[in-house]
Amino acid sequence: MKHYGYFILFLCAIATGWSQDPSLKINLEINDADGIFYEKNTIQAFLTIENTTAHKIDFSTTWSILTDDWKPLKTVTLSQTINPKQTLRTYCPLFRFPNPGFYRIQAEVNAASSPSVVYERVIGINPEKINEPVDKKEDFDSFWDKALHELSKVAPEYKISPIERENERHTKLFKVEMKSYQGKTVSGWLEVPKKKGVYPALLRVPGYQENMKPIDATNDMIVFSFNTRDHGESDDSEGGRSWDMWVRGLDEKDNYYYKGLFLDCIRAIDFLTTRKDVDSNRIAIWGGSQGGGLSFSTAALDRRVALCIADIPYMSEYPKYFEITYWQEVSAWFEAHPDHTWETVLNTLSYYDTKNFADKITCPVWMGIGLQDDVCPPSTSFVTYNKLQSEKNYIVYKNERHSQPAVHYEQRFKQLRQFFSKNEAVIKN
Repeated sequence: MKHYGYFILFLCAIATGWSQDPSLKINLEINDADGIFYEKNTIQAFLTIENTTAHKIDFSTTWSILTDDWKPLKTVTLSQTINPKQTLRTYCPLFRFPNPGFYRIQAEVNAASSPSVVYERVIGINPEKINEPVDKKEDFDSFWDKALHELSKVAPEYKISPIERENERHTKLFKVEMKSYQGKTVSGWLEVPKKKGVYPALLRVPGYQENMKPIDATNDMIVFSFNTRDHGESDDSEGGRSWDMWVRGLDEKDNYYYKGLFLDCIRAIDFLTTRKDVDSNRIAIWGGSQGGGLSFSTAALDRRVALCIADIPYMSEYPKYFEITYWQEVSAWFEAHPDHTWETVLNTLSYYDTKNFADKITCPVWMGIGLQDDVCPPSTSFVTYNKLQSEKNYIVYKNERHSQPAVHYEQRFKQLRQFFSKNEAVIKN
């Protein structure tokens, strides 16, 4: 079996010390920027433990190394003594990771003077070599061709209403409404630079139950903050809005909840391309979580997308996703549908799994990941990413969970302007 280098590993404390007893203070020190390691890299990491008391403390640290889907690989317990007012470092034992992927490093610290605390950290080993098979069914392409045809039969009936806003704003604001799949009305906020001209456009798509709002962030591009059905002021699906919307229709691929959302995003692209002030060769889509998955699917189904930005993306590698995560909504759905199994559910989801769309994406893709994400685990996102054949790059934030820091958005807008500027020159030439 091929191995991928040696790594001396350590667990990051979720808190910096004991929550109930400050006798021991524990902190993380680590010499790596993003928590992603490659074949010849070694991480030197350790727990820094401080005894704040005037007496000696005996303690033990149990180190456990697991796969990100909770399979144990190694466990070892180390007993130590820390003197009064002493600070010491304790290292995780050396471990050779067997395969590319993401791993959980856990440390449980036990001392008579303090309650037991378990610290956990996820790290990545050669994530660009993760390779899970597609599970695309034979009728996958025809299913989506038919769905797009169904959408084309719905007259969009675009309605654009100007909204008053303060003079100091960068842009003019419009509320946009349109008809989408099944005749649902979906809506969003269009921000147009005050100076007349033809501009690139950014389509912002929502995370789960997110209400997209105007951002007034720039005067050099058109921004459409769009709400799919069940989001913002757009129409609701049958059954109303609730936290279990995402499991609706799992019994049948044609009735699954995300069919409508995928097609809503295509309708938003339709709208942007009708505008004379939009450069239809420079349309980007950007979303996070559910929106990251929608960015992937829209870029795959619509070649009019020139750039796909997918942050902490959902809807990738469902088989592994459900090995790592647990959601009560799924248990409730199975209870209400006793004739169905994981096999039938995963069959439906295969038509919406972004890994099965990856070979259709031809535009550049930028992906952002929170390494500690327990909602959309990084290993699932990399399955889709690694199947992309187009230009691509990713950034990992080692301390983030299901989020991205403010600096990420600032940097992305800077990169987006550079991308649009570069592609404007290509188009003109």
